Amino acid sequence: MKPTVRTVSIDALILDEKNANKGTKRGRDLLADSLDTFGAGRSVLVDCKNRVIAGNKTVEAARAAGLRSIAVIETDGSSLVAVQRGDLDLTRDKKARELAIADNRVGELDLEWNSEVLASLDADLSQFWRENELSALLKGFRDDDIGAPEPKLDQAAELQKKWKTKLGQVWQIGKHRLMCVIARTLQTSPH
Repeated sequence: MKPTVRTVSIDALILDEKNANKGTKRGRDLLADSLDTFGAGRSVLVDCKNRVIAGNKTVEAARAAGLRSIAVIETDGSSLVAVQRGDLDLTRDKKARELAIADNRVGELDLEWNSEVLASLDADLSQFWRENELSALLKGFRDDDIGAPEPKLDQAAELQKKWKTKLGQVWQIGKHRLMCVIARTLQTSPH
């Protein structure tokens, strides 16, 4: 697909309500300062309906800085997209070098993962984090980190009626399966 370019209002972009990056105050402040000092220098990524996939904080800061339009380059991912600043020369302009540093530093400072959002996403997070990192990040939000409640065997008949369950039914809850069974206590002889 040959990339096409169009200009739209920045207000046409829809921020991701499930953005897993909460951001930080320090990062937002540095981003605002960078836009004010150096202007725009980074692209954002949107889907086919102008929902922001990557760059939510940049869009927010650009709106706050008074930017009103955005050049949208439509592509299918087979072409890398570059933002070219014709007013900057990396070999001669101090401003170009400082923009490079600001871009990387904002990315470093403005990242704070929202564990609750990450845990709720339908995504294979293991491709981005090692097992120990993911466990630490999602502690308290993963199914296997939550302790199971004590069984209420004395209320089994009442709950079975309330939930309209029958013996032998199998329920799927996410990646887990739950089967309705009767629990019986086995008593053993001490000998």
